[in-house]
Amino acid sequence: MSQPHGMHVACPAVVFAVRIGEIRGDALADELRDELLAAYERSAAVHVVLDLEAVSFLSSAGFRPFLSLQRQVRAHGGRMVLCRLRPEVEEILSVTRLISHQGAVPAAFAVQPTVSAAVAHLYESDAAPK
Repeated sequence: MSQPHGMHVACPAVVFAVRIGEIRGDALADELRDELLAAYERSAAVHVVLDLEAVSFLSSAGFRPFLSLQRQVRAHGGRMVLCRLRPEVEEILSVTRLISHQGAVPAAFAVQPTVSAAVAHLYESDAAPK
């Protein structure tokens, strides 16, 4: 008798790389949101690492896909970490208080410099006393 799929193996984290140079406008933001949410659901992962290295510009509409994904991840009991931010994107997210350095203020997103650091951060957070 075969066992159900996923009984012994789980995907605790998935890494998505956004490959859009400039995220601006409602149509693109909605398309990206739908793609990210669908990919997350297909992955069956709990946590998400979002690699934003290719993104050089992020309009206010461009925040929405990430916030929508964050809500979905939290609804599944997971966390999301942004990584490989270009300085101009990091500045936009910092000014809007969506990220914070060294936890200076509460922020929507955790940030790490690399994909591996982001994954490690998820595991460090899992091991921390609650």
